Amino acid sequence: MVNRLKGAMGEIVHPDQTCGVPGRRVADSLALIRDTIQYITDRNIRIAMVCLHQEKAFDRVSHEFMEKVLQGFGLGEQFCNYVRIMYTDIFSSVMVNGWKTDPFPIRSGVRQSCPLSPSLFVLVIELLAEYIRKNPNIRGIPTTGDAKKEVKCMLYMDDVTLFCTDRKSVQPLLEACKDFGKASGAKINVDKSQAKLFGRWDLCNKPLPFPIEAGLVKILGIWFGGPGAAEKTWNERLPKVKQKLGFWSLRHLSIEGKALVLRNDALPVLPYVTQAWPLLANVARAANSMVFHFVWHSKMDRVKRSVMHKEHR
Repeated sequence: MVNRLKGAMGEIVHPDQTCGVPGRRVADSLALIRDTIQYITDRNIRIAMVCLHQEKAFDRVSHEFMEKVLQGFGLGEQFCNYVRIMYTDIFSSVMVNGWKTDPFPIRSGVRQSCPLSPSLFVLVIELLAEYIRKNPNIRGIPTTGDAKKEVKCMLYMDDVTLFCTDRKSVQPLLEACKDFGKASGAKINVDKSQAKLFGRWDLCNKPLPFPIEAGLVKILGIWFGGPGAAEKTWNERLPKVKQKLGFWSLRHLSIEGKALVLRNDALPVLPYVTQAWPLLANVARAANSMVFHFVWHSKMDRVKRSVMHKEHR
């Protein structure tokens, strides 16, 4: 069912959503957010970047609403029936102090660890995104060219980043989120959502309903929004590598074992950042030192690093 659905996801889900669609990656979202911020900063465009916070997003999806969404996308009666079977008359129990409660019905939420769940959730949240895109009262960033399109939202699963050009666009945005919540069971927590302002804003008489972030904003684990974002992101990642290597240093590993740890556990936390920010020279030096200190369990190298490095082919 997942493979069948993947064949249609690229046609029915807007390019703004990069999760659960073959050929799209989280790197696309990170690059788009980074380049959009650079675009509006260079041109001094007035923009409110709003990061919506959804409470228990996966657990609040109404099964009845999800079924209507699948039918609305025209996925076929047979496919919809298969999904209906998996989400009809399902029950769960909870273990409390060693005692299992009586079974209770589950009427909302997609199953955890189910390979179909991400695609189902993406289709549900796509309705909110599409309503925002087509709402003329919500004004986004105008793009150049004959198409005269607007950039209004960017999504990766339940992470929704919105761009509004004026105060009048915020109220229709809140109403859209409220209507979507009534239909789907989702809940947008306005107090935990964030807004980052660019350009000139006069908030004396009509403040925004979202908390205003004066500094940087963290989206998908990466800091954005101004100078120092790259440095702050990298400075958060390096300690994670050091912590992992510290745990593995307690074990007596061979050189081959340490190389395996570096390739598969410690260093993979770094390339994710390079999808948004280039690797800084000081970060590369610090990571290199960590690697060889871990390999030799000492600050002194037993073999020249030029010998230890293997050329890429």
